[in-house]
Amino acid sequence: MKPSTIEVWLWLLLVMCPYNRKTTELLEHFDSAEELACAIRDGNCPGLSEAEKQRARNIRSREVSQIMQECAQNDIRIITLDDPEYPTLLKNIYSPPIVLFVRGSLMCLENEVSLAVVGPRHPSDYARRAARMLCSDLARLGTVLVSGLAVGIDATAHSCAVEHGTPTIGVLACGQLVNYPAENEELKRRIVAGGGAVISELLPHAGVEGRYFHQRNRMISGLGLGTLVVEASTRSGCLITANHAIEQGRDLFCVPPGDITRESCAGVVQFLRDGAIPVFDYLDIVNEYMYHFLSKIHGEPGTQQSAERTQHPKPERAAPSERPPEAPAQTAPETVQEPAQEEPSKRQVPPDIYAELNEVQSKLLKLIEESPLLVDELVDKTGLPYAQTVEALTELEILGHIQLEPNGKYSLTYITLNAKAAVIKSRSSIFHLSCRNMLNRYSVL
Repeated sequence: MKPSTIEVWLWLLLVMCPYNRKTTELLEHFDSAEELACAIRDGNCPGLSEAEKQRARNIRSREVSQIMQECAQNDIRIITLDDPEYPTLLKNIYSPPIVLFVRGSLMCLENEVSLAVVGPRHPSDYARRAARMLCSDLARLGTVLVSGLAVGIDATAHSCAVEHGTPTIGVLACGQLVNYPAENEELKRRIVAGGGAVISELLPHAGVEGRYFHQRNRMISGLGLGTLVVEASTRSGCLITANHAIEQGRDLFCVPPGDITRESCAGVVQFLRDGAIPVFDYLDIVNEYMYHFLSKIHGEPGTQQSAERTQHPKPERAAPSERPPEAPAQTAPETVQEPAQEEPSKRQVPPDIYAELNEVQSKLLKLIEESPLLVDELVDKTGLPYAQTVEALTELEILGHIQLEPNGKYSLTYITLNAKAAVIKSRSSIFHLSCRNMLNRYSVL
């Protein structure tokens, strides 16, 4: 998609309104938002409702200019769907917001593990303690916590991140200039000051409406590699976020309930029955993304952490049971190396696998076999509709042939699955020890 001006995107937002799935579907058929806007103005865009046609005739450039001026005066940045700063993970959900109104910075999402955290506004003491324990440990590891800035568990997650100096992302169900909830206004300021961001897809003065919370929840799950449900009843809005995470192909984690007889735990019980990952401590989450966390554990070259570890090697790391006996324990490297044969230079799919796939799945898998690709890149290379591409990718992911990387690209899992399992087995105790030592020795990475 060719880049278009912010004015064009705002005009489209005013005409089509936020969370209109029709907008992203139409954008798939045009080279740019500007072309779509021209088609709407000229009456050459089929499928529009009478209300949308009416707004297209009535909205003037001064309304767009007023929004831009108001955002500039209140330090609200406007990030559009074709902006390089637009979060990759969010772009890859079905019907992503075409415009984000942002206070703060989204750069904290680059090459970081992001996790959505949801729970009730009035949690039990058990849920509150569990959320604080898990979020504090994850924040100290550098995990970007994403939540909805509501009172209760949302506020706990954001506060833990802020307290440990880790950026966090708050997603609003109202406009940036609406003071809701009033209790968290100071928390919003601390989030922005701490290098995180408060975001909304709604116009700055959009008030609080029930339907906006459902729309907001898809963004919360969309910004995380996974979603952690701390506590949820069968009628909780947290379940909506969890269902969005499942639909988006993201991991779902749940804190085991403290009391299975409580109605407030019924939603979590159901998800655990259906296969959600139980979380007893932060390592249950870290294990799912251990390859991404490893660079943090060992420290980047030249950092204080890396230097300290080099000067003071830990005896526990020197001789894991799986290490070949001929390798002297005292000469073991600080960073556990993967055997070369377990990381082939190019992953390949056995030919017989393609016989089990349909034409669309085969086409996508062959492209991913050549190199990891984003959804948009796959759409451009195949010429397939976005929705059909996402559906086929989800099917391939369920079949175990591909996986979604932290950078938003799809890569092959085939052939490397056994190797990955072996690495996890050999590194598990070492990795857990490294995490625990780091939490004890360093306040913030």
